[in-house]
Amino acid sequence: MARSFLVMLVLLATTTSAATPVARIRRPVDIVVSPTGRQVLVANRRSGSVSVIDRRSHRVLSETTIGKRLSALSRVPGRDWVLVTDESGNELIGVRCGEGLEVAWRVPVAGYPVAVAAAADGRRAVVASLWSRQLTLVDWSADGVARRVRTLDLPFAPGRLIELPDGRWLVAAMFGGRLALCDPRLRQRPLLRNLLGHNIGRMTVTADRRHVLIPHQLLDAKAETTRGGVHWGGVMLNVIRTIPIAAIASGSDQLESRLGLDYVGIPDRAAGDPVAIALADDNLRVVLLAGVHELVTSTDGIQYYGRQAVGLGPSAMALDEGRTRAWVAGQFSDSVSLVRLAPLEVLAEVRLGPPAKPTAVDRGEQLFNDSRLSSDGWISCRSCHTRGHTNEGLSDTLGDGGFGAPKKVLSLLGSGQTGPWAWNGQVKSLADQVSKSVKLTMRGGEIRSRQASDIAAYLVSLPVAPSLARARGGSDRSAVTRGEVVFRRAGCVKCHAPPLYTSPRTFDVGFQDELGRRQFNPPSLRGVSQRDRLFHDNRAGSLGEVIERFGHGLDKPLDAGDRGDLLRFLESL
Repeated sequence: MARSFLVMLVLLATTTSAATPVARIRRPVDIVVSPTGRQVLVANRRSGSVSVIDRRSHRVLSETTIGKRLSALSRVPGRDWVLVTDESGNELIGVRCGEGLEVAWRVPVAGYPVAVAAAADGRRAVVASLWSRQLTLVDWSADGVARRVRTLDLPFAPGRLIELPDGRWLVAAMFGGRLALCDPRLRQRPLLRNLLGHNIGRMTVTADRRHVLIPHQLLDAKAETTRGGVHWGGVMLNVIRTIPIAAIASGSDQLESRLGLDYVGIPDRAAGDPVAIALADDNLRVVLLAGVHELVTSTDGIQYYGRQAVGLGPSAMALDEGRTRAWVAGQFSDSVSLVRLAPLEVLAEVRLGPPAKPTAVDRGEQLFNDSRLSSDGWISCRSCHTRGHTNEGLSDTLGDGGFGAPKKVLSLLGSGQTGPWAWNGQVKSLADQVSKSVKLTMRGGEIRSRQASDIAAYLVSLPVAPSLARARGGSDRSAVTRGEVVFRRAGCVKCHAPPLYTSPRTFDVGFQDELGRRQFNPPSLRGVSQRDRLFHDNRAGSLGEVIERFGHGLDKPLDAGDRGDLLRFLESL
């Protein structure tokens, strides 16, 4: 019975040989060298496939459909298979690597998995799941039978994770700057830390095994987005942070300061969106700059002056044997670059297959992630709106018509249906809002109308973030039903009218910004449970605070039962 089930799973994987490539958009998001060392494996997000490249000939040998929307790859020490996460299928997949690829097993994990790391002992792995805000521990027996062991809840949406030398797991938030330190078996409540920064990329441990190198960005909420402000890197910093592991464990103030920062990029040649770091031979630092489509190196951690253009939107890299070369996945060029690291040189460009004709949404996604739209290349749209969502920070963008009152960076998920735009609701067209943001916030000058329309098309395509309750598998429907009654009875529908749970009007919200303004356009409440701070200035740390501490929109306080039911309703949206 078990053998028949395994055979069925293997048959679900579809292989296309290099001789009969399929024209499609792949969007490679992760890359590893195979367990045998003879191939390079590439996980493709859009096509749900894994491409196999021969290391010697630089030729694509095959492309195998593994799942629906692949998000991460990880090698397993001592095993002949790799781990693959499927964000849409909510699975961790073990793929055996031989002459071809063979699905060995599939294990359900928490909803929306986006990262996986195998332990150094080769006996287990941890999967980070985005919208369910959970970690899943998976282990396997000596004969390779995998099982889901346990799930651990987190108070934030995880993005990246690595195993530390002592076996603990360091997990970074996808949105904003938060870290969790978790025990090897996920049995205990994690240690939570705040980090000054956001857009935390792929991390690595230093050679002395005492520090972690973290690529990230840092938004200055009060920096004026004048052209000079962006040009000199005052608005958005692109950095590599060196943090002692002991400081993370102790909760040192260093995490919330600018200590340990090394700056990447200089005026006239900025370095937007650092997404990954690795240590090559002789501790050479290798960093991917997704926004400007470059790989950069530094021998001292300070002067990142070795810069090499690679494929569009580099998303991940795998160091070759000897750590002198890097294989780099180009997300928006559907390619892999083989780069010699010293001296820097692209040795080969591997196209993963014939491309399909891009749609406006495809073009818009690429532009959304391109820092070259901004002054010198400091900022992309993604720099503030990670995965189209939010970096949870404040920014003084001129979006509300003036300086001196920083506003929360809003989620763009589902925003295509919720115009007008900007906090004051003054922008009537989404394409106009895009053009305004590029010109005034990013200081990139005028963009072509087609570019603005393409980015707007991409934004319209972004679905609302799933509610935390739905991502975790359900909610108390009776409490949700009672909460909807409270929502209507309390008059919340005046500003947040269903089905979009917003309004085209502006309202006096009961408190003012630094410039004395009280009228704001209400953000949609759809997906509100996936926002960690609320109101225009982030003053509320939770939905509970909005209801109980601030009594937002309420004529009188609610009793405990109504508060709880209203909270369940909001968390269900």
